[in-house]
Amino acid sequence: MYNIELRMELVSYAKKMYESHLVQATQGNVSIRDRKSGLICITPSGADYQTLTAEDIVVVDEEGNVVEGKWRPSIETPLHTLILRRRRDIHCVMHTHSPYATAFGVVYEKIPIVLSDSALCLGGEVPIAPYRMSGTTEFAEGIAEVLGDGFAVIWGNHGVMVVGVGLAQAFAAAHALEDNAKVYTIAKQIGNPVLLAAEEVKKLHAFWMQNYRQRELE
Repeated sequence: MYNIELRMELVSYAKKMYESHLVQATQGNVSIRDRKSGLICITPSGADYQTLTAEDIVVVDEEGNVVEGKWRPSIETPLHTLILRRRRDIHCVMHTHSPYATAFGVVYEKIPIVLSDSALCLGGEVPIAPYRMSGTTEFAEGIAEVLGDGFAVIWGNHGVMVVGVGLAQAFAAAHALEDNAKVYTIAKQIGNPVLLAAEEVKKLHAFWMQNYRQRELE
């Protein structure tokens, strides 16, 4: 079996998505690129996160052609492969349906940054991509265009997508986005939220990109 370790890591984070309520039932999908081979491991279409195993993970090339796997890959495979072809700085794409962040895609309001922890992960306000039927080439092109060189985008009337250097970073970004959306929503009910200055957000994000990894004590 191709790269069992990477498949197992992908399964672990897919289950974390489900257990932390970033997705429900069979919602969402996640992929990770093998930096050595360039092949992409992705969750299968209609995956049951509770029973998902490494053997269920599908391996595709950068054009989305199945290299190994017994199931059909996620319907969003064209989007994952397009993003990974265009963004050599990241290797993971994660699509969730976190409710507070998704709600911003229903009212088509960008998510401003109000939390320093979210600034670290996201690097700026999160844009909204207009609704298109998912799973199509047009949809993938639209999402990629709105994402640009950012780390998160809200899909209009649908859900959320974050990207990261690896699975841990993308998972952190997904939670940072949902936390920021939730706190901002609550804060607006209390008063007028004070946004973090754009330059401070950029500074915090640059620090995170340089330092976010586990290190042994010297």
